[in-house]
Amino acid sequence: MTDEKNILSAAADTILEKSVSVEIDVLHPKWWEKIGMKVGLLPAKRSFQIRPATLGNMIRISKLLLQIDGDVYKKDASALESNYRAYEQYGDVLAEVVAAAITNSPSGPGRNLVRFIRDNLTASELLTISGVVIRQLDLLNFMSTIISIRGVSLLNPGGTIASGD
Repeated sequence: MTDEKNILSAAADTILEKSVSVEIDVLHPKWWEKIGMKVGLLPAKRSFQIRPATLGNMIRISKLLLQIDGDVYKKDASALESNYRAYEQYGDVLAEVVAAAITNSPSGPGRNLVRFIRDNLTASELLTISGVVIRQLDLLNFMSTIISIRGVSLLNPGGTIASGD
């Protein structure tokens, strides 16, 4: 029951354009960051806000996600080999997706943020944050906009329900 409430609450937050806070542990601090953390001047975690994506950022993230081969696990290789291949080929892309969602700006993410995410994000954190990113992309409303403008029928993808031309 609490999962349903959390999902509904997250959906309401997205509709209300609330940002979602995510924290990433600093796993590989530089030497001066280690000192700052020991004396309490720097936090051991960095906190970021992921706001609902702007149209430009939706396009940027979509282009990045389209680089990922959805069939990487369907190839003849073992699951472990496929996983290693996915890490090698798409790890940087996923780091850039998360960074783009965090910055949500026309200029895109900076190299330092992408590097920080790549070097400090664990696989479980990546899964959690990816869910937030997808929620903040608000794909359902975007798809509804296209359908209302073009008159596309969901039941018959080849047909239209109204002249959208």
